Amino acid sequence: MNLYPINRILLSISVLAALIFPALVRAQRLAIRNVRILPVQGGVIDNGSILIENGKIKAIGPAIAIPSGFTVLDGGGATVMPGIVDANAHFGLRDTANEQASEVTPQFDILAQAAPRSRDYQKALSYGVTSALLGPASANVVGGQCAVLKTAGGSLGKMLLRERTGVRAALGLDTYRGNGGFFRASPDSLANIYLRRPNSRMGAVWELRNALDHAAKSKSLNEVRQGRASLRVNARIENDIRAALSIADEFEVPKFTLEEGCEAYKVVDLLAARHASVVLGPLYDPQSSVSEGAGPLLNTPGLLAARGIMVAFGSNGDDPEPLLHWAALAVKYGMKPETALRALTLDAAEICGVADRVGSLEVGKDADLLILSGDPLEMTTHIEKVLVNGQVVYRGQ
Repeated sequence: MNLYPINRILLSISVLAALIFPALVRAQRLAIRNVRILPVQGGVIDNGSILIENGKIKAIGPAIAIPSGFTVLDGGGATVMPGIVDANAHFGLRDTANEQASEVTPQFDILAQAAPRSRDYQKALSYGVTSALLGPASANVVGGQCAVLKTAGGSLGKMLLRERTGVRAALGLDTYRGNGGFFRASPDSLANIYLRRPNSRMGAVWELRNALDHAAKSKSLNEVRQGRASLRVNARIENDIRAALSIADEFEVPKFTLEEGCEAYKVVDLLAARHASVVLGPLYDPQSSVSEGAGPLLNTPGLLAARGIMVAFGSNGDDPEPLLHWAALAVKYGMKPETALRALTLDAAEICGVADRVGSLEVGKDADLLILSGDPLEMTTHIEKVLVNGQVVYRGQ
Protein backbone atom coordinates (compact mmCIF):
# COMPACT_ATOMS: atom_id res chain seq x y z
CA MET A 1 0.00 0.00 0.00
CA ASN A 2 1.34 3.42 -0.97
CA LEU A 3 1.26 5.60 2.18
CA TYR A 4 2.62 8.71 0.46
CA PRO A 5 -0.79 10.36 -0.22
CA ILE A 6 -1.93 9.64 3.35
CA ASN A 7 1.24 11.13 4.79
CA ARG A 8 0.78 14.24 2.65
CA ILE A 9 -2.78 14.61 3.93
CA LEU A 10 -1.66 14.24 7.55
CA LEU A 11 1.09 16.80 7.00
CA SER A 12 -1.40 19.23 5.47
CA ILE A 13 -3.71 18.80 8.45
CA SER A 14 -0.84 19.50 10.85
CA VAL A 15 0.15 22.65 8.98
CA LEU A 16 -3.47 23.81 8.86
CA ALA A 17 -3.82 23.21 12.63
CA ALA A 18 -0.69 25.24 13.25
CA LEU A 19 -2.12 28.12 11.24
CA ILE A 20 -5.54 28.03 12.85
CA PHE A 21 -4.40 27.28 16.40
CA PRO A 22 -0.91 28.79 16.67
CA ALA A 23 -1.15 29.21 20.46
CA LEU A 24 -1.51 25.46 20.92
CA VAL A 25 1.71 24.89 19.01
CA ARG A 26 3.73 27.64 20.66
CA ALA A 27 2.50 26.99 24.18
CA GLN A 28 5.00 24.18 24.67
CA ARG A 29 7.55 26.92 25.43
CA LEU A 30 5.95 29.94 27.06
CA ALA A 31 7.41 32.92 28.90
CA ILE A 32 5.20 35.07 31.12
CA ARG A 33 6.81 38.36 32.05
CA ASN A 34 6.00 41.66 33.75
CA VAL A 35 3.85 40.08 36.46
CA ARG A 36 3.63 40.11 40.24
CA ILE A 37 4.13 36.50 41.30
CA LEU A 38 2.66 34.93 44.45
CA PRO A 39 4.51 31.59 44.46
CA VAL A 40 3.01 30.61 47.87
CA GLN A 41 6.21 28.73 48.72
CA GLY A 42 8.50 31.74 49.04
CA GLY A 43 8.22 35.49 48.98
CA VAL A 44 6.36 37.72 46.52
CA ILE A 45 8.25 38.39 43.29
CA ASP A 46 7.63 41.84 41.82
CA ASN A 47 8.11 42.39 38.10
CA GLY A 48 8.82 38.70 37.72
CA SER A 49 8.91 36.17 34.92
CA ILE A 50 8.04 32.50 34.56
CA LEU A 51 9.44 30.16 31.91
CA ILE A 52 7.27 27.17 31.03
CA GLU A 53 8.43 24.25 28.93
CA ASN A 54 6.48 21.07 28.16
CA GLY A 55 3.90 21.87 30.81
CA LYS A 56 6.39 22.36 33.64
CA ILE A 57 7.87 25.45 35.28
CA LYS A 58 11.44 25.74 34.03
CA ALA A 59 12.43 28.99 35.76
CA ILE A 60 10.86 31.65 37.94
CA GLY A 61 12.26 34.88 39.33
CA PRO A 62 12.62 38.67 39.08
CA ALA A 63 15.27 38.84 36.36
CA ILE A 64 15.14 35.97 33.90
CA ALA A 65 16.54 36.11 30.40
CA ILE A 66 14.00 34.73 27.94
CA PRO A 67 15.65 32.30 25.51
CA SER A 68 14.80 32.30 21.83
CA GLY A 69 11.96 30.06 20.78
CA PHE A 70 9.67 31.01 23.67
CA THR A 71 6.29 32.58 23.08
CA VAL A 72 6.15 35.69 25.26
CA LEU A 73 3.05 36.65 27.21
CA ASP A 74 3.32 40.12 28.75
CA GLY A 75 1.19 40.25 31.88
CA GLY A 76 1.10 44.04 32.04
CA GLY A 77 1.58 44.06 35.80
CA ALA A 78 -1.05 41.40 36.51
CA THR A 79 -0.83 39.05 39.50
CA VAL A 80 0.05 35.37 39.06
CA MET A 81 -0.71 32.66 41.61
CA PRO A 82 -0.94 28.85 41.56
CA GLY A 83 -4.15 27.25 40.37
CA ILE A 84 -6.73 26.59 43.07
CA VAL A 85 -7.15 23.06 44.44
CA ASP A 86 -10.74 22.13 45.40
CA ALA A 87 -10.11 19.68 48.25
CA ASN A 88 -13.62 18.15 48.38
CA ALA A 89 -15.73 18.01 45.23
CA HIS A 90 -18.49 15.90 43.69
CA PHE A 91 -18.87 17.68 40.33
CA GLY A 92 -18.00 16.39 36.88
CA LEU A 93 -19.56 12.97 37.46
CA ARG A 94 -21.78 10.94 35.15
CA ASP A 95 -24.54 10.47 37.72
CA THR A 96 -24.83 9.84 41.46
CA ALA A 97 -21.91 10.10 43.86
CA ASN A 98 -23.50 7.52 46.20
CA GLU A 99 -23.78 3.74 45.89
CA GLN A 100 -26.68 3.09 48.26
CA ALA A 101 -27.18 -0.66 47.90
CA SER A 102 -24.94 -1.07 50.94
CA GLU A 103 -23.87 1.19 53.79
CA VAL A 104 -20.16 0.26 53.56
CA THR A 105 -18.66 0.36 50.06
CA PRO A 106 -14.89 0.93 50.33
CA GLN A 107 -14.40 -0.74 46.95
CA PHE A 108 -16.41 1.99 45.19
CA ASP A 109 -14.02 3.98 42.96
CA ILE A 110 -15.06 7.51 42.00
CA LEU A 111 -13.05 7.30 38.76
CA ALA A 112 -15.75 5.00 37.38
CA GLN A 113 -18.16 7.94 37.62
CA ALA A 114 -15.88 10.66 36.26
CA ALA A 115 -17.11 12.43 33.11
CA PRO A 116 -14.01 14.18 31.69
CA ARG A 117 -15.99 16.20 29.15
CA SER A 118 -18.52 17.52 31.65
CA ARG A 119 -19.22 21.25 31.46
CA ASP A 120 -18.59 21.36 35.20
CA TYR A 121 -14.87 21.42 34.55
CA GLN A 122 -15.10 24.53 32.39
CA LYS A 123 -17.13 26.21 35.13
CA ALA A 124 -14.49 25.20 37.67
CA LEU A 125 -11.80 26.76 35.47
CA SER A 126 -13.80 29.99 35.37
CA TYR A 127 -13.44 30.07 39.18
CA GLY A 128 -9.71 29.37 38.97
CA VAL A 129 -9.93 25.73 40.08
CA THR A 130 -7.30 23.73 38.20
CA SER A 131 -7.37 20.54 40.32
CA ALA A 132 -10.10 18.88 42.36
CA LEU A 133 -10.35 15.92 44.68
CA LEU A 134 -13.41 13.96 43.57
CA GLY A 135 -15.02 11.53 45.94
CA PRO A 136 -18.27 9.83 46.87
CA ALA A 137 -20.85 11.89 48.72
CA SER A 138 -21.98 11.28 52.31
CA ALA A 139 -24.94 8.86 52.10
CA ASN A 140 -22.77 5.85 52.99
CA VAL A 141 -20.84 5.35 56.21
CA VAL A 142 -17.93 4.31 53.99
CA GLY A 143 -18.45 5.69 50.51
CA GLY A 144 -15.35 4.65 48.60
CA GLN A 145 -12.11 5.83 47.08
CA CYS A 146 -11.23 9.39 46.11
CA ALA A 147 -9.06 10.62 43.25
CA VAL A 148 -7.55 13.95 42.21
CA LEU A 149 -8.17 15.22 38.68
CA LYS A 150 -7.17 18.33 36.82
CA THR A 151 -10.08 20.32 35.43
CA ALA A 152 -8.72 20.47 31.88
CA GLY A 153 -7.60 17.81 29.46
CA GLY A 154 -10.74 16.22 28.04
CA SER A 155 -9.79 12.63 28.92
CA LEU A 156 -9.24 10.70 32.11
CA GLY A 157 -5.67 9.85 31.17
CA LYS A 158 -4.74 13.51 30.71
CA MET A 159 -6.61 14.77 33.77
CA LEU A 160 -5.70 12.20 36.42
CA LEU A 161 -3.27 13.52 39.04
CA ARG A 162 -3.58 10.79 41.64
CA GLU A 163 -5.89 7.86 42.22
CA ARG A 164 -6.60 6.13 45.54
CA THR A 165 -5.64 9.21 47.53
CA GLY A 166 -8.16 8.62 50.31
CA VAL A 167 -11.32 6.84 51.42
CA ARG A 168 -14.46 8.87 52.05
CA ALA A 169 -16.49 8.09 55.15
CA ALA A 170 -19.35 9.91 56.86
CA LEU A 171 -21.12 10.23 60.18
CA GLY A 172 -24.42 11.96 60.75
CA LEU A 173 -27.89 12.36 59.34
CA ASP A 174 -27.01 11.63 55.70
CA THR A 175 -26.02 8.08 56.58
CA TYR A 176 -29.28 6.97 58.18
CA ARG A 177 -32.16 9.21 57.08
CA GLY A 178 -34.65 7.23 55.03
CA ASN A 179 -33.40 3.82 56.23
CA GLY A 180 -35.45 1.34 58.17
CA GLY A 181 -38.96 1.17 56.74
CA PHE A 182 -41.85 2.96 55.04
CA PHE A 183 -42.44 5.21 58.01
CA ARG A 184 -38.98 6.80 57.86
CA ALA A 185 -38.66 10.10 56.00
CA SER A 186 -37.86 10.25 52.28
CA PRO A 187 -36.15 6.95 51.45
CA ASP A 188 -34.03 7.32 48.34
CA SER A 189 -34.71 3.78 47.16
CA LEU A 190 -36.28 0.46 48.12
CA ALA A 191 -32.79 -0.64 49.14
CA ASN A 192 -32.90 1.96 51.89
CA ILE A 193 -36.24 0.67 53.17
CA TYR A 194 -35.42 -3.03 53.40
CA LEU A 195 -31.66 -3.55 53.32
CA ARG A 196 -29.69 -0.64 54.66
CA ARG A 197 -28.30 0.11 58.04
CA PRO A 198 -27.72 2.21 60.09
CA ASN A 199 -30.96 3.55 61.45
CA SER A 200 -29.42 5.97 63.94
CA ARG A 201 -26.35 8.08 64.64
CA MET A 202 -25.13 5.38 67.04
CA GLY A 203 -25.45 2.81 64.28
CA ALA A 204 -23.36 4.92 61.91
CA VAL A 205 -20.55 5.13 64.46
CA TRP A 206 -20.65 1.36 64.94
CA GLU A 207 -20.58 0.74 61.18
CA LEU A 208 -17.44 2.83 60.77
CA ARG A 209 -15.71 1.13 63.70
CA ASN A 210 -16.68 -2.28 62.35
CA ALA A 211 -15.40 -1.45 58.86
CA LEU A 212 -11.99 -0.40 60.21
CA ASP A 213 -11.87 -3.39 62.54
CA HIS A 214 -12.17 -5.63 59.47
CA ALA A 215 -9.90 -3.49 57.28
CA ALA A 216 -7.75 -6.51 56.35
CA LYS A 217 -10.62 -7.68 54.13
CA SER A 218 -10.59 -4.44 52.13
CA LYS A 219 -7.62 -3.24 50.10
CA SER A 220 -8.60 0.43 50.33
CA LEU A 221 -9.30 0.38 54.09
CA ASN A 222 -6.08 -1.53 54.65
CA GLU A 223 -4.26 1.30 52.87
CA VAL A 224 -5.93 3.73 55.28
CA ARG A 225 -4.79 1.74 58.31
CA GLN A 226 -1.24 1.65 56.93
CA GLY A 227 -1.14 5.36 56.10
CA ARG A 228 -0.91 4.98 52.33
CA ALA A 229 -4.26 6.75 51.96
CA SER A 230 -6.13 9.18 54.18
CA LEU A 231 -9.40 8.63 56.01
CA ARG A 232 -11.65 11.54 55.07
CA VAL A 233 -14.71 11.75 57.33
CA ASN A 234 -17.61 14.05 56.55
CA ALA A 235 -19.04 15.18 59.89
CA ARG A 236 -20.94 18.36 60.72
CA ILE A 237 -21.91 18.52 64.36
CA GLU A 238 -19.72 18.27 67.45
CA ASN A 239 -20.93 14.77 68.44
CA ASP A 240 -19.98 13.29 65.09
CA ILE A 241 -16.64 15.08 64.90
CA ARG A 242 -15.72 13.79 68.36
CA ALA A 243 -16.76 10.27 67.36
CA ALA A 244 -14.70 10.43 64.17
CA LEU A 245 -11.59 11.58 66.05
CA SER A 246 -12.09 8.87 68.67
CA ILE A 247 -12.33 6.18 65.99
CA ALA A 248 -9.23 7.50 64.21
CA ASP A 249 -7.32 7.32 67.49
CA GLU A 250 -8.66 3.87 68.37
CA PHE A 251 -7.47 2.38 65.09
CA GLU A 252 -4.31 4.52 64.94
CA VAL A 253 -5.21 5.96 61.53
CA PRO A 254 -2.11 7.92 60.43
CA LYS A 255 -3.82 10.36 58.04
CA PHE A 256 -7.15 11.87 59.06
CA THR A 257 -9.09 14.67 57.37
CA LEU A 258 -12.31 16.19 58.63
CA GLU A 259 -14.66 17.39 55.89
CA GLU A 260 -17.41 20.03 56.08
CA GLY A 261 -16.89 20.47 59.84
CA CYS A 262 -19.69 22.92 60.58
CA GLU A 263 -18.95 22.79 64.30
CA ALA A 264 -15.21 22.25 64.08
CA TYR A 265 -14.74 25.44 66.10
CA LYS A 266 -16.17 23.59 69.12
CA VAL A 267 -13.40 20.95 69.08
CA VAL A 268 -10.36 23.00 68.05
CA ASP A 269 -8.23 21.53 70.84
CA LEU A 270 -9.01 17.94 69.81
CA LEU A 271 -8.30 18.63 66.13
CA ALA A 272 -5.02 20.34 66.96
CA ALA A 273 -3.91 17.52 69.27
CA ARG A 274 -4.73 14.95 66.54
CA HIS A 275 -2.84 16.97 63.87
CA ALA A 276 -5.96 16.61 61.77
CA SER A 277 -6.51 18.56 58.58
CA VAL A 278 -9.87 20.17 57.88
CA VAL A 279 -11.60 20.88 54.55
CA LEU A 280 -14.33 23.47 55.09
CA GLY A 281 -17.25 24.14 52.80
CA PRO A 282 -19.74 25.26 51.82
CA LEU A 283 -18.65 28.34 53.72
CA TYR A 284 -21.44 30.73 52.81
CA ASP A 285 -24.42 28.49 53.63
CA PRO A 286 -26.21 29.48 56.89
CA GLN A 287 -27.68 25.97 57.10
CA SER A 288 -26.37 22.71 55.73
CA SER A 289 -28.25 21.07 52.87
CA VAL A 290 -29.90 18.64 55.29
CA SER A 291 -30.59 21.22 58.03
CA GLU A 292 -28.19 19.53 60.44
CA GLY A 293 -26.27 22.09 62.45
CA ALA A 294 -25.35 25.59 61.42
CA GLY A 295 -23.05 26.15 58.48
CA PRO A 296 -19.38 26.87 59.26
CA LEU A 297 -18.94 30.24 60.95
CA LEU A 298 -17.03 32.69 58.78
CA ASN A 299 -14.34 32.94 61.43
CA THR A 300 -13.89 29.15 61.66
CA PRO A 301 -11.04 29.01 59.09
CA GLY A 302 -9.07 31.61 61.03
CA LEU A 303 -9.75 29.96 64.39
CA LEU A 304 -8.51 26.59 63.15
CA ALA A 305 -5.47 27.97 61.33
CA ALA A 306 -4.43 29.98 64.39
CA ARG A 307 -4.08 26.67 66.27
CA GLY A 308 -1.80 25.22 63.60
CA ILE A 309 -4.51 23.11 61.93
CA MET A 310 -4.06 22.74 58.18
CA VAL A 311 -7.18 24.14 56.49
CA ALA A 312 -8.43 23.92 52.91
CA PHE A 313 -11.67 24.73 51.11
CA GLY A 314 -13.95 22.37 49.19
CA SER A 315 -17.06 22.99 47.11
CA ASN A 316 -18.63 19.82 48.61
CA GLY A 317 -21.43 19.66 46.06
CA ASP A 318 -22.51 18.92 42.53
CA ASP A 319 -21.37 22.33 41.25
CA PRO A 320 -18.04 24.16 41.35
CA GLU A 321 -17.93 27.11 43.72
CA PRO A 322 -16.01 30.43 43.82
CA LEU A 323 -13.44 29.35 46.42
CA LEU A 324 -11.50 32.60 45.94
CA HIS A 325 -14.46 34.47 47.40
CA TRP A 326 -14.66 32.05 50.32
CA ALA A 327 -11.00 32.70 51.12
CA ALA A 328 -11.60 36.45 50.91
CA LEU A 329 -14.47 36.11 53.41
CA ALA A 330 -12.26 34.04 55.70
CA VAL A 331 -9.65 36.82 55.65
CA LYS A 332 -12.31 39.41 56.44
CA TYR A 333 -13.25 37.37 59.50
CA GLY A 334 -9.77 36.82 60.87
CA MET A 335 -7.73 34.43 58.72
CA LYS A 336 -4.30 35.70 57.72
CA PRO A 337 -4.08 36.44 53.96
CA GLU A 338 -1.01 34.26 53.43
CA THR A 339 -2.71 31.38 55.24
CA ALA A 340 -5.88 31.78 53.17
CA LEU A 341 -3.80 31.68 49.99
CA ARG A 342 -2.14 28.46 51.15
CA ALA A 343 -5.56 27.02 52.02
CA LEU A 344 -6.58 27.51 48.39
CA THR A 345 -3.38 26.07 46.96
CA LEU A 346 -0.45 24.38 48.67
CA ASP A 347 -2.19 23.23 51.85
CA ALA A 348 -5.10 21.91 49.80
CA ALA A 349 -2.64 20.06 47.57
CA GLU A 350 -0.90 18.64 50.63
CA ILE A 351 -4.20 17.38 52.07
CA CYS A 352 -5.04 15.80 48.70
CA GLY A 353 -1.62 14.16 48.34
CA VAL A 354 -0.56 16.05 45.20
CA ALA A 355 1.74 18.78 46.59
CA ASP A 356 4.64 17.32 44.61
CA ARG A 357 2.88 18.37 41.40
CA VAL A 358 0.68 21.40 42.14
CA GLY A 359 -0.14 24.00 44.77
CA SER A 360 2.85 26.33 44.43
CA LEU A 361 4.88 27.93 41.67
CA GLU A 362 8.24 26.16 41.82
CA VAL A 363 10.72 24.85 39.27
CA GLY A 364 9.74 21.35 38.20
CA LYS A 365 6.08 21.60 39.20
CA ASP A 366 3.17 21.59 36.77
CA ALA A 367 2.51 24.98 35.18
CA ASP A 368 -1.02 25.35 36.59
CA LEU A 369 -1.57 29.01 37.35
CA LEU A 370 -3.94 31.96 37.37
CA ILE A 371 -3.36 35.40 35.91
CA LEU A 372 -5.43 37.89 37.89
CA SER A 373 -6.30 41.58 37.58
CA GLY A 374 -5.16 42.24 41.16
CA ASP A 375 -4.90 40.81 44.66
CA PRO A 376 -6.59 37.37 44.69
CA LEU A 377 -8.27 38.05 48.03
CA GLU A 378 -10.02 41.23 46.89
CA MET A 379 -13.63 40.71 45.84
CA THR A 380 -13.22 43.06 42.87
CA THR A 381 -10.36 41.03 41.37
CA HIS A 382 -11.23 38.98 38.32
CA ILE A 383 -9.50 36.10 36.56
CA GLU A 384 -7.91 37.06 33.24
CA LYS A 385 -6.43 33.70 32.23
CA VAL A 386 -6.10 30.17 33.58
CA LEU A 387 -3.28 27.88 32.52
CA VAL A 388 -3.13 24.12 33.04
CA ASN A 389 0.06 22.31 32.10
CA GLY A 390 1.27 25.54 30.49
CA GLN A 391 -1.73 25.83 28.18
CA VAL A 392 -4.23 28.67 28.33
CA VAL A 393 -7.51 26.86 28.97
CA TYR A 394 -9.69 29.78 30.09
CA ARG A 395 -9.85 33.47 29.26
CA GLY A 396 -11.92 35.85 31.36
CA GLN A 397 -14.50 38.20 29.89
